[in-house]
Amino acid sequence: MKKLFGPSALLVACACVQLGALAQGTSQNAPDNTAQNKSDKNSDRMTAEKTSNSKGDVNITRELRKSIMATKGLSVDAQNVKIITKNGVVTLRGPVETESEKATIDGLVKGCPSVQSCNDELRVKKP
Repeated sequence: MKKLFGPSALLVACACVQLGALAQGTSQNAPDNTAQNKSDKNSDRMTAEKTSNSKGDVNITRELRKSIMATKGLSVDAQNVKIITKNGVVTLRGPVETESEKATIDGLVKGCPSVQSCNDELRVKKP
């Protein structure tokens, strides 16, 4: 019985905190990228569902993701950029914090010998 008390108490405490935040009117605004999603749907832009599942393209994407994650000092946004690979052509999409991060990621792509070319669609959040 004691083992059940701990998790139950935690659930009740979380529910109370959430209800308290709602009662005070302090709710977080959910990110809204509806406009971005609409523009992606109506264009020929590369999106995640257009990526290739060929062995070579999957290997390129895997190696680039490993390189990005192994690079020290990148923001969470930079670590989570979209890498879309089709026929050896890599498209990078998403936000990064600085021009330096953008250049670092671009350099990692250019350093990958299997990449034919790169479409850099990264956007810098801060000037």
